[in-house]
Amino acid sequence: MEEHGIVVQDKKRTVLIKAQRSTSCDSCASKKTCASGSADSEMLIEAENAVGAKVGDRVVFTIGTASILKAGLLLYLVPILCFIAGVVLGQTVAKNIFPAQNPDLVSGVLGVIFLALAFIGLKVYSSFIEKDKSFRPHVLRVE
Repeated sequence: MEEHGIVVQDKKRTVLIKAQRSTSCDSCASKKTCASGSADSEMLIEAENAVGAKVGDRVVFTIGTASILKAGLLLYLVPILCFIAGVVLGQTVAKNIFPAQNPDLVSGVLGVIFLALAFIGLKVYSSFIEKDKSFRPHVLRVE
């Protein structure tokens, strides 16, 4: 997915690009929860600067489709699966460990705990992914 923008800040290896939100953002189901989904039509993107773009340059940058899919799976599927695993575990284990408690209550609490652990795990994992250049946009060329 190629996009156009103007470099507003140079950070040596990366640049901060001001770009107009494209039509692909408008059709996205997550545009309201995305950082680029603000009411403003402009967004700021940090991209790898392999071409040596400078402040004020108009650039073309790309965001890998595979990276978008991987990030979407991580952010949406992992928390849901953890929540479901917590609820199922709560239903199967609740009768044996907490016989005096309502099994639905125990499974609900375990579901919320697993969901919170999923978000904490994703936050920790994001610090490792941040160093992975495959998840970052890349400047392709200066126009």
